[in-house]
Amino acid sequence: MATYKVSVVVIDSDHPGAIVNLDSYPKPGETLMLNGEAFLVVETLELMPPREDFYYLHVTCRPIEKVGH
Repeated sequence: MATYKVSVVVIDSDHPGAIVNLDSYPKPGETLMLNGEAFLVVETLELMPPREDFYYLHVTCRPIEKVGH
């Protein structure tokens, strides 16, 4: 099973971002959850070629506005 090691940068927010392990490739348009907060994936870049079952990615995302706020 592949492991995606992902560096996350959040734009349009004061969120500090994160480095997370994911079980699936984060695609633009998908929702990424970080500590219970929802973010929209804007861009995904491969940082280096995969090694064995590890993929190294960088993701840019932005907060998803909560309904009613």
